[in-house]
Amino acid sequence: MPALIRIRVLAVCGTRLWCAGAGPLTAGVSRAVRDDLTGLCAGMSVVGLDLRELRLPADDFLPGAPWPDGPGAIHLLVPDALRSRTAHDERVRWHTDLRTAWEAWSGPPG
Repeated sequence: MPALIRIRVLAVCGTRLWCAGAGPLTAGVSRAVRDDLTGLCAGMSVVGLDLRELRLPADDFLPGAPWPDGPGAIHLLVPDALRSRTAHDERVRWHTDLRTAWEAWSGPPG
């Protein structure tokens, strides 16, 4: 059965994009999700991604984080399984709740 991933654009403001993803994320579809996000985020300087609805099988190791290249800052709400794989990315700003992530995304650059 093929995996169904849904990525929705929720807000755009200038070069800021906020979107949310949901569905079962496996190693096989991780690259496709990354490619879709890269296309959506082309030309964006700040991106907010709410990926709390992604489902990750405990045994699957994803080849890389499924967020795009390019933006100067990426505000993330993600499952813990993804968080541990991205400690080296200086663009990433981790958030534990939607309110603080949204405020950081919509606030002045910094």
